[in-house]
Amino acid sequence: MKFTDLNRHGGIGANCSLLEIGPFRIAIDSGLHPKFAGLDSTPSHDFLERNSLDFIVLTHCHLDHLGSLPLLSREHPDAPVLLSYASSILARRMLSNSIAVMRRQRNDLNLPELPLYGRGDLASLYDRMKPLAIQTPLEVQKDGHVLKVTLHHAGHVAGAVSVALETKQEKVFFTGDVLFTDQRTLDGAEVPKEKFDVLITETTRGGTPRDPARFRESEIVSLLEGIHKTLDRGGSVLIPVFALGRMQELLFILDEAFRKNTFPKVPVFCSGLGMDLVNHFHEISKNTNRLRFNRRVLRSMGARPLPRNLEPGREPPMQGIFLVSSGMLVEHTPSYILASGLLRDDRNSIFFVGYCDPDTPGGKLLETPQGDDFHFEVVDCIEPNHAEVRRFDLSGHADREELLAYANKLSPKTIFLHHGDPDARSWFSESLSESGATIIDPEPLKTYET
Repeated sequence: MKFTDLNRHGGIGANCSLLEIGPFRIAIDSGLHPKFAGLDSTPSHDFLERNSLDFIVLTHCHLDHLGSLPLLSREHPDAPVLLSYASSILARRMLSNSIAVMRRQRNDLNLPELPLYGRGDLASLYDRMKPLAIQTPLEVQKDGHVLKVTLHHAGHVAGAVSVALETKQEKVFFTGDVLFTDQRTLDGAEVPKEKFDVLITETTRGGTPRDPARFRESEIVSLLEGIHKTLDRGGSVLIPVFALGRMQELLFILDEAFRKNTFPKVPVFCSGLGMDLVNHFHEISKNTNRLRFNRRVLRSMGARPLPRNLEPGREPPMQGIFLVSSGMLVEHTPSYILASGLLRDDRNSIFFVGYCDPDTPGGKLLETPQGDDFHFEVVDCIEPNHAEVRRFDLSGHADREELLAYANKLSPKTIFLHHGDPDARSWFSESLSESGATIIDPEPLKTYET
């Protein structure tokens, strides 16, 4: 097998991997890097000769895995796109929103190449999508060789899959983004336990040791307690979330808390994409027993769209709970604007519930000492950090100890480290050094052969 990481910036970002197994050429994912914009945010698709892929696999619909798929598919029109049923539904809404975001960025960032694709590209991509049933092998034939492709439920987010690829000569397993623990709305991963020759594993949380005192359910309890205390002192709560996955889980949790009178019912404001995806989650949940979600939560809790008159550095017009994207306070997003208006008042709270890249505004805010100024650069607003700023561990990724144990269980001859910052990959490289496997931390655009 040959492996090439096409994410030109490395780490976590524009995820796109080329796997060559015998005569088969497979790309897995094709995302956009959240730290960059325009063509600089895309993978190095030009590494591939036009129409040279046999098929493409989409592991899930977060934009760092999906966002440039229309570009890749346009260059490889004969390659079907294999994905789960849920992802085939969610991808349409996520990509439609991506075009709208790129149109805004064209003017905001003065990038004439945006949007990178249009509605016609999306229509062509949808025609190439081939949903596969979970744990149901698909056999692909080429030049007398047979490749068996099997998707496995990966947890993480609705529709997320891990991928097993098998020929007579070798077995390869690609974890994708994986979570073994059940979420309130989604079951944990169901992945194979047998041996594989090659493992390509995500390493997102490799830089963070497990805290034995913190479990998902106890973190939810702590989050609800923090919300209650904030509301009692007359403040508002901002919970930055990813529109896909974390927002729907938090809606479920908050609705349950209101019905149990955990704290007084206050207005809950949500940003548009996450609310739109509620309908898709509702439809998907009717066709799978792994996802539990009903759109009635919006009516039950009285969820509202964000006020239109939000301004940088100014408090929102009403007290409430603000459940909005982006989860890392990325510039030009509702959570970024809201944070600039809430940060100066010690009655308010900003509660992060997932991974924050250290280089994003969210990651930087988490490292800002209480009382110090924080600069919201793109809106030229400097605010003192007086609000309560905390992070609760509701990550959609398995912790490093779980992934380490899983890697040892599969007993692979070769392990590729994927989807992780340098410190995360370094921890895995060192921790797996005694496994007997060859450990490879691939450089971007360099091909490795097992």
